[in-house]
Amino acid sequence: MEKRFGSNLRTLRKKNKLTLESLGEKLKISKSAISDYEIGKTFPPLDVCELISDFFGINIDDLRNSDFTELSLEQIEELHGSKAKNKPAKETSTDFSNEKRQLEFHNKLLSQQIEGLQIQLKLTKQIVESKDSEIKSLQIQVRLLEEKLHG
Repeated sequence: MEKRFGSNLRTLRKKNKLTLESLGEKLKISKSAISDYEIGKTFPPLDVCELISDFFGINIDDLRNSDFTELSLEQIEELHGSKAKNKPAKETSTDFSNEKRQLEFHNKLLSQQIEGLQIQLKLTKQIVESKDSEIKSLQIQVRLLEEKLHG
């Protein structure tokens, strides 16, 4: 998924005729960081994702999941209802829709964290069961040894 984010970021940057340096200046991010995001070397933190998303007027989920490489800038804007900050908007977006997108993104992150914790819990239960079995086996071995010594 992060690979799509990077290729989409590069596509949006190039289709908006921005260099790494000019985009970096506009977003107040180093051009090397943007390059790392584009090639998938690193994935930006949430606040930077939101900054990029807001700048291009593209939903964060669309940046991560869609494929913009074969689309024209107009097609991207049409499909995603983009209103980039670097171009005049046809209509003003409300703070509510931006807040909603942020909450949806945070909700997805929390869901993924919950899934991860559920997996960790299952693994922990399996380890506990394994250790319980190991303890029972050792107890049986101790009884057998005691019987041999006293028998």
